[in-house]
Parts: sequence; C-alpha cells; structure tokens
Amino acid sequence: ILKRTSHVRGELKTKLRSLVGSFFGFHTHNSRDGMKRNRNLVESLKEGSRFAYKDFENKRGIYKSDLLQLAVYDMWFANRNDEGVLYHEYFNPMPIETIALLLAAVSLHSI
Repeated sequence: ILKRTSHVRGELKTKLRSLVGSFFGFHTHNSRDGMKRNRNLVESLKEGSRFAYKDFENKRGIYKSDLLQLAVYDMWFANRNDEGVLYHEYFNPMPIETIALLLAAVSLHSI
C-alpha cells in the first residue's frame, strides 16, 4: 500500500470529483447562474470545513459525512480485489491518516 501513495492520491482525486459533484448537487452546466451557485456552494462548504459534517448546513456530526463513507467504499472496498478487502486489518479501525487524506483531497481538489 505504501508504495502506491502517489497513485492512490491521483485515483482518490479522480473518484472524489464525481462523488462530490453529485453529493453536494453542483450544477454541471456553464450558465452564469449555475457558476455563481457553484461558487457560493464551494465557499459555504469550505467555511469551517462544513463538507466534513453529516449535516453540513448546521455543522452537526463532524467526520460523519456520508460522502466520506462513499469515498472509502469507492476507493478501497468496491470489489473483492480492492485494498480494503484484501488488507482489511489496516482499515479496522479506519486510520486517522486515511480520514485526513480524504478530507484533504475533498478540500483541496474536489471543491
């Protein structure tokens, strides 16, 4: 796993881009109103790291966002050959470093 760190970061960024867009309801069209809405949503989600909360509007449930669970599943548990399935002992409990990686990837590259 450690030998694949740069590959993991790239794969995670790619998977998160599509997850984040649909999860938070970003508009995909390039209209002026759509871009303004997306920009406002990004500012709101980054303010106080709201994206990390289960209820991001009221800032409740820190680190319990369904987005994080979806990202973990898509990245490490989607099929029987994924790292989370093969090396499950490294994911139970979920390492804090993995959660930090997910949060950083969402914050820096996805929103």
